[in-house]
Amino acid sequence: MNQQNFRKMFTVYFIIFGIVITFFATFVSYEIQMMNTSDTIKKQAEEILFIKTNNILKPTITQMEEVVDSLTYNKNLQKYIITQDENIRQNLEDTFLAITATNNQIMQLRYIDANGMEIIRVDRQNESSSPFVVAREKLQDKSSRDYFQIVSKMTKSELWRSQIDLNIENGKIEVPYRPTFRIAKPIFSNQNFEGMVIVNLLTNNLIKGIQTSTVFKHYIVDKDGFYIIHPNNDFSWNKYTGINRNLTEDFPNDASAILSGESIGEEFFAYSLDSILANDDDARLVLKPKREYKQALIDEKIKSSFIVVILSIILSILMALYASSVPSRLQKALLVANNELKRFAKIIDKYVITATTKKNTTITHVSSAFSKSSGYTKDELIGKKINMVRHPDTDKKVFAEIWHSIENGQEWCGEIKNKRKDGDEYWLEQNIIPIKDEKEDIVSFMSIGVDITAKKQLEKLSSTDMLTGIFNRRKIEELLNIEILRSRRHQRNLSVIMLDIDHFKHTNDTFGHHAGDVVLQQTAEVIKKALRQSDMFGRYGGEEFLIICPETNQDEAMIVAEKVRSAVDNFKFKIVEHKTISLGIAEFSDEDSLDELVKKADTALYLSKAEGRNKVTLYK
Repeated sequence: MNQQNFRKMFTVYFIIFGIVITFFATFVSYEIQMMNTSDTIKKQAEEILFIKTNNILKPTITQMEEVVDSLTYNKNLQKYIITQDENIRQNLEDTFLAITATNNQIMQLRYIDANGMEIIRVDRQNESSSPFVVAREKLQDKSSRDYFQIVSKMTKSELWRSQIDLNIENGKIEVPYRPTFRIAKPIFSNQNFEGMVIVNLLTNNLIKGIQTSTVFKHYIVDKDGFYIIHPNNDFSWNKYTGINRNLTEDFPNDASAILSGESIGEEFFAYSLDSILANDDDARLVLKPKREYKQALIDEKIKSSFIVVILSIILSILMALYASSVPSRLQKALLVANNELKRFAKIIDKYVITATTKKNTTITHVSSAFSKSSGYTKDELIGKKINMVRHPDTDKKVFAEIWHSIENGQEWCGEIKNKRKDGDEYWLEQNIIPIKDEKEDIVSFMSIGVDITAKKQLEKLSSTDMLTGIFNRRKIEELLNIEILRSRRHQRNLSVIMLDIDHFKHTNDTFGHHAGDVVLQQTAEVIKKALRQSDMFGRYGGEEFLIICPETNQDEAMIVAEKVRSAVDNFKFKIVEHKTISLGIAEFSDEDSLDELVKKADTALYLSKAEGRNKVTLYK
């Protein structure tokens, strides 16, 4: 066999071998990508479920509960129940009308007396119309309605929530349909039931907000499989309209799984709304991936796999020709390989955040991805110190840890916050690697990072009180638990300060809940400015706040608390102008649990209130 025949034989062998490996690798890659497609859809569903429930549905329901709760304790309403004074009734009508006017999702706001008769009623036709007080001669007797029968037997601390249904007037479902959700609470005077306050929500816009998505079809079903929301509005409310639509028609393989409470199925993702609605619906929000979206993802993976097959076959042929070619063509093959490396280097430069510095941290090279992430051009970065992107809020201990690792020739891995050119912060999950020469001496450092800003923003959202911008109760308790363990392990001082805004209910009753929210926001801001850098501060609930003072005994905590109290006392608030706070201090002892330590501070706070408010008390 001559040289030419050998070359042909080896070329064929290499091509066949390359094609077999290519198809095997492509098959494995395709299977992995199909799994990734399912993960992508699942993550999208989790994000949408979170947004629809926590950002759209829950805030609306909570706001309406607050409206009903505040009205049941309204002083004018209590006076009217006792006196039946017409002037007070007129004032109450104005109050009900004003509340309804400030929220276009309220369809009806009513006070019904102990006999089931509507006394005050404010109506609105739709979200864009103005509310109006219903004339007295048109007020109705609701004593036979189920909600009156239920609420009249409740205790004064209970809230009643209806099923999501269609509004009924004079015993008939209104046409066109007006879907509604009712929240009611009984009114008591001297332990006697004196009626109820009930609000009806206009849920059209709320439903539209839940229904909107380019990726999924949205359904809300009750415990019996009836549709509250269906992508085809003809099938929505079929429990009340009499239209027959079975769950198996939309979910032939998953209907029983949905009704049994499963959260993920072959063609659905579900989320219970019972914790938000707390009614008899036992409703579930069900997402079904749109066929065109799922198919687009699959088509994209197939297309990608097809391109990989073609490229791999071509590469196999080229490799076969290379392996069987004479050495004289080696240089040409190396040139092709070099061009490929340059292409991949461009890809890395574009998408991977990298930087190289001298030992003195002077930047010698950055990738385009680094430049884009930081907001600086390459010319602005090269030759400068790497600390030009350092965020001032980053703890110096972090940089000490980094230098300790890399100067000892070890790789450092961790998360670090940086500052963009425009002042915004961004987060990197970063690896910093010491580069050594042949003598094992460190000559430079290379950092490789991944932008995790979106992840950090989501973490911040989950630990932040949405109204005041400070830590929420879950986060502040988590931090307190850490400090308790640290204090117990290292025998260090630890104190907590529990504080409460004085006469906050009076503020809400007198100026309204918006004014109360402003007081909470401004109080949090004043306190935050008065605290030390080492203190941690969060909203514990309602108008209560908790301050953690690490490495601080009770006498030192008293100084901090007095500074905070004075700052609030001297601050001029919007709307209410002046407010004060009462504070209680407790010092940690080894036998204290988190709950016991907080309870001690709360006891001291109670003494501050009992002794006249606007003061600080130590737990003894």
